[in-house]
Amino acid sequence: MVIEDGMNLRTLDLNLLPVFEAIYVERSLTRAAETLHLTQPAVSNALARLRHALDDPLFVRQARHIRPTPVADALIGPVREALARLSSGLDARKRFDPATSERVFTIAMGDAAAARFVPALACRVAEAPNIRFDVCQVERDKVARELAAGGLDLAVDIASVARADLDSVALADKDEYACILRRGHPASHGRLTLAKFLALHHVVVSSRRRGRTRLESALRDIGERIRPAFRLHDHHTAFEVVMATDLALVARLSLARRFDVVVRPLPFAMSHSELRLYWRPEMRHDPAHAWARAVLLNAAGAAGFR
Repeated sequence: MVIEDGMNLRTLDLNLLPVFEAIYVERSLTRAAETLHLTQPAVSNALARLRHALDDPLFVRQARHIRPTPVADALIGPVREALARLSSGLDARKRFDPATSERVFTIAMGDAAAARFVPALACRVAEAPNIRFDVCQVERDKVARELAAGGLDLAVDIASVARADLDSVALADKDEYACILRRGHPASHGRLTLAKFLALHHVVVSSRRRGRTRLESALRDIGERIRPAFRLHDHHTAFEVVMATDLALVARLSLARRFDVVVRPLPFAMSHSELRLYWRPEMRHDPAHAWARAVLLNAAGAAGFR
């Protein structure tokens, strides 16, 4: 593969390419060294050799971080392609067989998506008794970086995570939102008007520490607001709080059906954010990864995401 101006990969030490990719992803020599389990002087030396070979600084200092030069931006795609092809070639001797593979796939998704997704996924992996799916929550602003760095194999998240260096497919969520109350709640009978809804004390759920939740954004669109009594990081805790108090929660119907609660239609529109399944482009043709994506998409269909 030719990298730039006729320079062939054969003229470079291939050991430098993972270093280049790690620096590009982490924007820090220190974090790149940690990712690669190398010392920082070793990473600095590798970068110096790359700069000399390519006659470009590749990364320049900007405030507390470093940013890639236009040459580095142009190189990252071909470098990743080369690394993926090399990895694929090395793995070609091992034919992927889900019945015998012990592969571990790390998948990021929020707790609400996981509550619907994972049971459907578990029903579809009987053919792969030794494969493990590690499902975790990752802060939204770190999902793309974790995918690019290889810390994640796949992620289910909203469309704002999308980047040019990630592949993705839409998961059209058909689930609806509703107001959730405990049985016997004073507002559990009769029509729930907007005024009654706004008068309730609310608990909201978000994996982020700050910023508007989906509910707060929907109310802002109609010129209204609430002051939540609690902001929690997972829906299960929120449902437990609702069942024990007079607090109200806005959540998806599929989740509400798992709890002994009263469900009331919302008195305003609350649109869905498009969910997508994300992965690194270099894994596009990896047999094991392709199998995992197919299983996940199949599970998404069963869970009402497609």
